[in-house]
Parts: sequence; C-alpha cells; structure tokens
Amino acid sequence: MKFAKKITALILTLLMLSVYLPFTFAFEEKATDDCTAESNTEFAIKTAEIIKNEDNADEMLRIIGKFSVIPPDNAFSLANECVISDDGRFVLQFSDEKDLLSCLDRLNNNPRIIYAERDMPVYTGTVEESAEYLSWGVEAVEADVYSQSVTPSSVDCVTVAIIDSGCEDIDFIKDKLVSGYDFFENDNDAFQDVSVDSHGTFLASIITDCVGSLPVEIMPVRVLASETGSLINAVNGIIYAVDNGADVINISLGAVLNNCSSLEYAVNYAEENGVTVVVCAGNTKSDMKNFCPAHNENAITVSSVNEELTFSESFSNFGDGIDLTAPGENIVGYNALGELIAMSGTSMSAAYVSAAAAMFILDNPGCSTEQTVSVLTSNAQDLGEDGKDIYYGYGMLKLKDLITPRLKIKNNTGEKTIRYGETLRLTAEVTNNINDFAVWWYVDGVKSGEGKTFEVSPESGSVEVAAKLVDADGTVINDVLGNEIADFQTVSVKSGFFQRLISFFKNLFRINRTVIQKIYFLKG
Repeated sequence: MKFAKKITALILTLLMLSVYLPFTFAFEEKATDDCTAESNTEFAIKTAEIIKNEDNADEMLRIIGKFSVIPPDNAFSLANECVISDDGRFVLQFSDEKDLLSCLDRLNNNPRIIYAERDMPVYTGTVEESAEYLSWGVEAVEADVYSQSVTPSSVDCVTVAIIDSGCEDIDFIKDKLVSGYDFFENDNDAFQDVSVDSHGTFLASIITDCVGSLPVEIMPVRVLASETGSLINAVNGIIYAVDNGADVINISLGAVLNNCSSLEYAVNYAEENGVTVVVCAGNTKSDMKNFCPAHNENAITVSSVNEELTFSESFSNFGDGIDLTAPGENIVGYNALGELIAMSGTSMSAAYVSAAAAMFILDNPGCSTEQTVSVLTSNAQDLGEDGKDIYYGYGMLKLKDLITPRLKIKNNTGEKTIRYGETLRLTAEVTNNINDFAVWWYVDGVKSGEGKTFEVSPESGSVEVAAKLVDADGTVINDVLGNEIADFQTVSVKSGFFQRLISFFKNLFRINRTVIQKIYFLKG
C-alpha cells in the first residue's frame, strides 16, 4: 500500500514538472548561449539571416514567440535554428511541418510562454490602376495649405519610417531619405525597391508630395521582397524604427489574422515609446477586425475614399476600428524607375495620414501620440453617418483647421533689464493669423494695452509682460492642443541711486522745457 502511494506521488510530481518546467530538450548542434541576442537590433539581424529572401508563404516554417521568464539553459530540439532576444522574444526555424506543429502545441501549453505563433506572410495594400490621372490627394487633405503654415521651432526634423519594400533613391525623394535597414541584405542601405509595384517608393513619394520642403525625413525599412514578407521581419522592422528615432511609423501591410500577438506587441512597443503608428485598413472589402495590425487600438487605422469623397467600396476594408479615411483611389506617385504612375489602395490612404502626423508633430514639438491622434481625428471632415462610423471612422483627413496662429515677442530674451526711468518698446509678431485676431498686452496679469506694439517702464523690481491673441470679444485664443497663444517677457528695472538721480534731472528738464514752451506760446 505504501509502495503504491509512493508510485502515485511520483507520477503526480512528474506530471507537475511536465507542466511547470520549461522545455529541457537537448539541442546538440547549437547551445542556447549561441542563440541569445543582446539587443533588438542583434535579434533582428540573426532572424533575418535565418529568413534570407523568402517570397513564398509555404517556405515560412517558423515559430515566433515570447517568454515571460527566459529559461537559463533552454533549447528546442525540434528546431533547426533558434534566436532568443534579451527580453524573451524568440524565433525557431524548422525544416519539417510536423516538427513545427508539434513544438507549437507544446509551447502553447507552457505557462512560461506569453505567446507563440506561426510566422505568417504580410501583404501590401495596393490595387494597380491602368489610367493616368492628375494628383488630387494633397489638395483634398489640404496638405498643400498646411505645409506652408508649419513653423518648425525646437525640433530639427521629424522622421517617418516606412515599413515596406524599401525606397529607391529616385530624384523626387532622395533628399528626404535617411539610413534605415534592409532585413534581407542585413545592412542599413534600404535604398532599393524590387517589389512588383514599387510599393515603398510610391508611399515615400506621397509623403514627400505632402510635406514639400519641410524637414521631414523618410526612413525606409525593407521587410518585403517582391510581393510578400515574413511576419517576423515586419515585427523586427517596427521595433528597429522605434529604437532608431522614428517619430511616425507607416505600416501599409498586414497579416490575415484577427489575433497576431507578435505584431500587436510591436505596435504597442511603438506607442509606449511615443511613436505614432499609422496602418492601412486593407483591401479585401471585408471587416478589418480580421486583419492585423489594422484592428490594433494603438494605431491610426485608415480606410480609402475616391475623388468624390465616397468610400472605396470596390476594395477598402471597413469596421468599428476605422479611425480616419483619406484619398486612396487613382493616386499619382513615383515608381522605382522614377516614372509617374497611378495606383489605388488603403496603403496610399495611410501614407497621407502619416504625412499629416509628421507635419503636426513638427509644428507642435513635444506633443504626445495621444494628442496627435486626438487632433487628427477631432478635426476630420465628417462623412457618411453623423459621428464615427464603420466606413469613414471620424471622417476625412483635413488639415486646414490645424493651422494655428503663432505669436512671438520679437527679440524675446525671456528676461530684459532696463535702467530706471527708461521705456522698453515691445513688438508682437503674428503669423498664420487667418482670422485677424487682435493682440492684447498684460502686465502681471492685468490688461494694459492693445495692438502690435507696447511700451513698459517699471518703477522697481520686475514685471511679467504677456502678449496674447484674442478674438473680438477679448477671449484668449487657444491652439489645437488647448494652450493659450501667447508669449511672455520678464522686464526688470535697474534702480540704483545714481540711476534714480539721473532720471530725476531728466524728468525735471522735460517739465521745465514744457513750461518754457507754453510761456513762449502764450507770449506769441
């Protein structure tokens, strides 16, 4: 009886160990230490070396996943190759479908695994057009007007990363391009685009067309081959862009999955690090909830409209997660040969929103991703049903209402010291004042003057002079982020004994000169 109990206890113990212990397969060909990558970039490079130049979903015999706790000495016997990042993400390469499915089943039953899923192809969102048209998207979203009003100040530039097929350095976009990464060649030269439709180059030309001469850089991150690419490359591309200074990430591709944990992780990683992510809704005329990252709540998901601002029902996806709509039909841009072509797709729509986000960030340095999303959506032109709907989201991207008047006190040093008895003349410079707002001046919070100029002469100490933009009722105007449009100057007076004495005699001379002039006038 005692022996039977011991056997039972031993069996239960083994069962518990099989559930709670990590995999302990022997992996003779490669030790775990050889698999470990010490940074996101190294992880991406090692996985890209495994993937090489695939362009076929049938070749993707890989599992991607993430540990909650990285096992200290773990390997995967069924996999031919493995890569593990320092934050617990991993990639397993297999040569056999049966081995992949067996390992995936074990991983999904391991409590130490946050997620594990099969690598899947991601696709671009383009529908080719045969006819040639004049470009209309830039004017439709009012990017031409808005780009002329943007006044870069505290930031040198804004960077838009295009996670796509690379960008050929054709004349139209080459001045905007900065080093990115090519996950097929494993180098920072992504200035080539061999996709069948020049997808990445075309998107870059849309963004360049919108921003004009503004200091907006384009970082190409090549994760697509000719038509498709690996999910893990897309994930690594997003993380690379975040780690290398992108302010906006354009993702005009997606996977046909309603739950894609690795891609969700990457988009969330971008949002957590203050990067605005814009994604296309997709081009299958179906609910975008079945596509990733289109359904991700931390991304701006964009559907398509035609020149009549009507939903592109012939291809555009729809759904509750649509945030904005933008031009997507018959859009003119450049291909990798530098030729003008016309294309359609929600990919194009996303590019317009990415350009808008970049310009807004440039015009409002320090704004958060939440503020960027809120301003773009709250200033959209409502289309379709009143309010947010499944086709247009909050509406058509419109940028003219984002134009904010700017007010600056000329030669503002923050603090100015004058001598006792002197008068300081201040001048307000106002730009983008399309509504002809007035300037009011305040001294220590009290209204003290109106107009573009103001004179102040403190008797002692220091005062704060504020110039504020007001409407006809005297209400202070706020910018799109809710901040008062104002500028401030502290004026201090140097009031020593000699300065007061000199001022006394100057005033006395002025008084006497006035008296003499009046007497002379009376005599005359």
